[in-house]
Amino acid sequence: MTIQQKLDLFAQQTLESVNRQRHDAALEIQEAIKTAIQKTEEAARRHMEDRIKTEKYKSDLAAHKSIHAATITAKQNLAVLRERLTHALLVDLEKDLRNFTDTPAFKDFLLAGIIAADAVAKDFPILQLMARDIAYKESIETELPFTVEATAEDFIGGFRLISADRRATADYTLFTRLGDLNENRSNFWN
Repeated sequence: MTIQQKLDLFAQQTLESVNRQRHDAALEIQEAIKTAIQKTEEAARRHMEDRIKTEKYKSDLAAHKSIHAATITAKQNLAVLRERLTHALLVDLEKDLRNFTDTPAFKDFLLAGIIAADAVAKDFPILQLMARDIAYKESIETELPFTVEATAEDFIGGFRLISADRRATADYTLFTRLGDLNENRSNFWN
C-alpha cells in the first residue's frame, strides 16, 4: 500500500467517522427540535383556546409572545446542543489524531507533508518537530534542505516551518488543523 493510499484511506475513514457522527448528531438535533416544537405548539394552542373565550385581542398577543419565546428557547437549546456535540466530536477527533501519531502510518504522513512543504524551504529553512518526532531528523535532513529542531510543545503532530530570522511561521501542526476546524464549526453543521 503506497503512502498516498494510506493517506487516502485514513482521510476516508476519518471523513466517514465524522460524517456518521454528524449524521447521528443531526438526527438527534432534529428529534430535539421536533419535540420542542410539539411541546411549544401544544402549550400555545391550549393557551390560545382559553384566551379566545375571554378576549380575542389579548389572546392573540399572548400567543405571539409565547411562540416567539418558545422559538428563542428552542434556538438557544439547539445552540447549546450543537456546542456540546461539536465539543464531543472535536475531543474524539483529537483522541483519534493522537492515536494516529502512534502508528507507523504517521511517519509516512509526516514525511509526505514535509516533502510537500519543500517548495517553501528557501523561505522557511527551519523545520520544528515535537520532541517525540525528532527521531525522524536524520531521514529529513538527508533528503530535504531543512534544519530540524525539537520543541517540547505538544501540538499533537505535524510540523512548523520557521523563517531564518524567526519572524514568520508556517504552521502544519495537527493541533492547528483541529483548531481551524473548531473555529470554522459554524460551517460544520451546514
